[in-house]
Amino acid sequence: MPNPLHPADTNTSLWKQTTVLRNAQGEEEAISVGPDGYVWSFIADSGDSRFDASGQRLENLGMPADFVTVGRNAAGALVVIAAKGLHLQYRTETPLTALDIADGLSHRWTPAKPVQLPVIAGAVGVRRLYTQNDFSGMRIALIVDTETAEHGSSYVMACSQWTENGPGPFILLPPLGAKKATPVQPAPSQGVRMFRTAQAA
Repeated sequence: MPNPLHPADTNTSLWKQTTVLRNAQGEEEAISVGPDGYVWSFIADSGDSRFDASGQRLENLGMPADFVTVGRNAAGALVVIAAKGLHLQYRTETPLTALDIADGLSHRWTPAKPVQLPVIAGAVGVRRLYTQNDFSGMRIALIVDTETAEHGSSYVMACSQWTENGPGPFILLPPLGAKKATPVQPAPSQGVRMFRTAQAA
């Protein structure tokens, strides 16, 4: 019989969607959705004893998330984007100079800012988040599940070019998935045989 004081561990205790990148200070930093459903940052060796003797840092970024992605803006700073249902928000790594002040720890990341999604018919929730960096900077893409009378259960993709002020205008790709089948009404009987009866020779 299970012990009620020590319930069996479940998948809710797992860290999910971990991404490891080098931050603006050159440290390897892991971004992950924690067991509490919030986005966390972890640095194994920050070299700063203000965190603990080993310099490790584990920081709750305060953004609830079903999905999280990490990219790098034009200035080289990390951008963490979190999605919970249809609610998106992001935080950006603060420039190095902000860490030199006495209270720099509380300003390492900008405050969370919302991402305004475009109007999507029948939107249910964000299924996936992606980032991509190239010569033009950072782009983001998200797949949004939808439920409409025309398409049934489907999904659309929204893409945006990242700017210094956050995401730019979103471009929506057409709904994906087959159109919902329309029930076919049987034709009324006309009393005409559809098949001939074989006659004996």
